[in-house]
Amino acid sequence: MGMNNSIGYYPGCSCSKNGLAKYYGESTVKILEHLGLKVSEIEDWNCCGSSLYRVIDEKKAYLLAGRNLVLAKKKSVEKIVVPCPACCISLTKTLQKIREDKELEKKFVEVYNTGKEDLSRIVVKHVVDFILNDVGLDKIEENVKNKFEDLKVGVYYGCQITRPYASFDDPEFPSSLERILSTTGVATIESAMKTKCCGGLLMLTNEEEVLKIIEKIMNSYIDRGAQCIVTACPLCHLNLELAKNILMKKYDVRYDIPILYFTQILGLSLGLESRDLGVSREDFEKISRKIVLTARR
Repeated sequence: MGMNNSIGYYPGCSCSKNGLAKYYGESTVKILEHLGLKVSEIEDWNCCGSSLYRVIDEKKAYLLAGRNLVLAKKKSVEKIVVPCPACCISLTKTLQKIREDKELEKKFVEVYNTGKEDLSRIVVKHVVDFILNDVGLDKIEENVKNKFEDLKVGVYYGCQITRPYASFDDPEFPSSLERILSTTGVATIESAMKTKCCGGLLMLTNEEEVLKIIEKIMNSYIDRGAQCIVTACPLCHLNLELAKNILMKKYDVRYDIPILYFTQILGLSLGLESRDLGVSREDFEKISRKIVLTARR
């Protein structure tokens, strides 16, 4: 793998133990540990501030997000793995800004006694990037115990995983998730909607518009035969789940399709228990008949 076996882990609010996407966080940690990595959650981490706080006070938003980088630095963590795309963007943008903005660096030195030189070795990576490029497909394939036979998976990225700072994949036509999931034996279903925004927090203020967007996204996969949809974003997962249930009740349509995190499919393929990955019994029953055991190498 060419990496240190100890990595820093930042769950963020959504993927924390009490967050709405806790199963994404738990399945991420389970997979990395199963693959031989020591996962050290950053102690006393705080909310990254995402993009909303910046509208109120941009400088303080950088200081809020940057505190997590300072905590990582104090523990000599050089690589931080993040499951949430919004958190990843927030931390990456903060790190970049400290290195470029002398006034902001001065403020960091004043508040935290830390400047760009102290943070120069820290790298922030989304878990998709880390699994593909640091862990590597060969390592995953060595550990696969189950293959999914004929399971057709719609791969939905959403708008943030490869934008705007990610350099590990094409922002418009990414393939990282397909490459990772290829190790599990699934047939990946692509869609022209795979990097379209799910509507994000607009679901709270303009539900009807978001339902139209997500209906198009989901139909683009279902029409091509997808039997489940996977994502790597907590907000995308939440919006797809909410919209699926609202649309079924409102229009009496049947969207009987599991919405899963890619780490849950990967974890099942590695032989981890569905309960440890947060896969519901109902969803597991829908996809488990597609699993075939793979002989150990």
